[in-house]
Amino acid sequence: MIQDQLKKDFSKALKKLKISDKYLEFEHPANLEHGDYSTNIAMRVKKKEYPTPFDLANQIVNTFRSLGLPEYVTKIEVKAPGFINIWLKNEYLSTRLERVLKEKDGFGKLTIMRGKKILLEHTSPNPQTTIMLGHLRNNFLGMSMASILEFLGAKVVKDCIVNDRGVHINRALWGYLFFGRKRKSLKKKELLDFKKVKETQIRKIIKSVDWRELLQIRSKKKSSWWQPKELGLKPDHTNLIWYVLGTRAYNLSPKAKTQVEEMLIEWEAENEPIRQIWRQLLNWSAKGYEETYKRVKSAHDWFWHESDHYKMGKEIVKQGLKKRVFRKSEGAVVTDLAKYNLPDTVVVKSDGTTLYITQDIALTELKKKKFPSDLYIWDVAAEHALYFKQLFTVCEQLGIGKKEKFFHLAYALINFKGGKKLSTRRGEVIKADEVLDELHQRALEIINTSNQELRGKLTKKQLDQLAEAVALGAIKYSLLKFSRDTTIYFDIDESLALEGNSGPYLQYTYARCQSVLRKAESPEISLPEKTPQLEPEEVALLRTIYRFPEVIQEAGENYAPNLLCNFLFDLAQKYNLFYNRLPILKAETEELKDFRLALTTTAGQVIKNGLHLLGIETPERM
Repeated sequence: MIQDQLKKDFSKALKKLKISDKYLEFEHPANLEHGDYSTNIAMRVKKKEYPTPFDLANQIVNTFRSLGLPEYVTKIEVKAPGFINIWLKNEYLSTRLERVLKEKDGFGKLTIMRGKKILLEHTSPNPQTTIMLGHLRNNFLGMSMASILEFLGAKVVKDCIVNDRGVHINRALWGYLFFGRKRKSLKKKELLDFKKVKETQIRKIIKSVDWRELLQIRSKKKSSWWQPKELGLKPDHTNLIWYVLGTRAYNLSPKAKTQVEEMLIEWEAENEPIRQIWRQLLNWSAKGYEETYKRVKSAHDWFWHESDHYKMGKEIVKQGLKKRVFRKSEGAVVTDLAKYNLPDTVVVKSDGTTLYITQDIALTELKKKKFPSDLYIWDVAAEHALYFKQLFTVCEQLGIGKKEKFFHLAYALINFKGGKKLSTRRGEVIKADEVLDELHQRALEIINTSNQELRGKLTKKQLDQLAEAVALGAIKYSLLKFSRDTTIYFDIDESLALEGNSGPYLQYTYARCQSVLRKAESPEISLPEKTPQLEPEEVALLRTIYRFPEVIQEAGENYAPNLLCNFLFDLAQKYNLFYNRLPILKAETEELKDFRLALTTTAGQVIKNGLHLLGIETPERM
């Protein structure tokens, strides 16, 4: 990259002045008028001979000039209070366009992480509910980071944990047993509008029969209980009904709470009729989630199931007690994290039952054994930050792995604009499928009423595919363009806007580039031998396109896809300004036409490469 060469050349001047280059960092000024690169090293080091950073900066620049400006630098100057700004030659930047034209889909790929192995866990929603809007932020972040890290040369394995045991699952099992019965329970209409079921109805159903009696009835006649197809629902959407109603009953009635806990004990004892219901609900969850994952182009390479290893956690705790990693407190087993300035947490309760951290310790050990990696990433909401600090520290204490090899890829909450924090347990959820359906329908309406010049005539199937690509582009970009620590208030109208910082705007810009190239009818785009005299709009594009590899590296090192989004939006704005102000196909000379076609090709290619890393399709026509 140009930045690497610049650092190498600049270090020669620093060496002559006996200044360490460890503080030498370059960044791109926000305003192109201040150069292509800028460094503040003169303000980061102290030299007695120079009273101010401005004086030191001037000495550094004079020394740099005395060595002879590199062929790619056209200008270097100092700005108060001590910034050093550097401009690159247009002719040199034109050679970067040649790289884009040659490397195409591979432009931006780096090898800085070659040989590195990474295990990235993302999107692990509990199987007793459904995938919700918040899970999409998790999914898009995990998938985009996996793509970016692979683009940097790493080998990434994407895993997922299915939390398929525990009281949360049993509330759903119990809920299905009581409320999924076709007779003597809720009617179909009431189930489909389950949020409005009254407490009196729930209490009445709880009192009517014992769970063991219901289990026996179901074992003999499973057809007496509702199936997703009979309710006309996606499989995982039915699980949400049983979980919400089961949770409401659990919180309303001590009897229901006792029964749920009794069922959990029986499940752990491998009671087969209970296990049958459990497997059925998990199967519905898996089928429904697979549909949604396929729709958003998500993937997992490996699934862990808590039910397979939860007992292993207890054994690790026993060994941890012997090693004095854990200690007993009031009958429970707790951590010992005071010297790490972390609060302690329980790993085994006084009644002998385990918690999430118990199985996560076991899971981390399993991850290490099955997927030996240089880095292990957990893509989980920021509200669990303390939990992961405790988990990573405990794993280090137990000798499972070093903390620096574990990373919590945290992200903030997401809500609809103007909305409040939602609760799965109360049924106040925004299903991902419903949001995607709404976006698809709205995108289709926009496409049908917009100018057809860019897309031409499309069949109904092609229009539907385009609407889906735009819908997914809208929501993925909307959830990735913000920094991970920013709470998002999602707005459907903003996400679909063809003007402004949106996925469809970038897709539209790419389609515009392809439209120009189709009209050019040129078999191969190439740069003229000599760079022509350029207009400001052309220079702005030229001085932006070459930065793409640097942006990818920065996004990867900071786990920040939003940096890529910012770059793509800036590039798209500059291309559209160029497109609107300067003739391309009717340029004054053939050389200028060729150069502008090359700018169009490379701008489109970089937008395509960037959107691909975000998991967003780039329709040729729009």
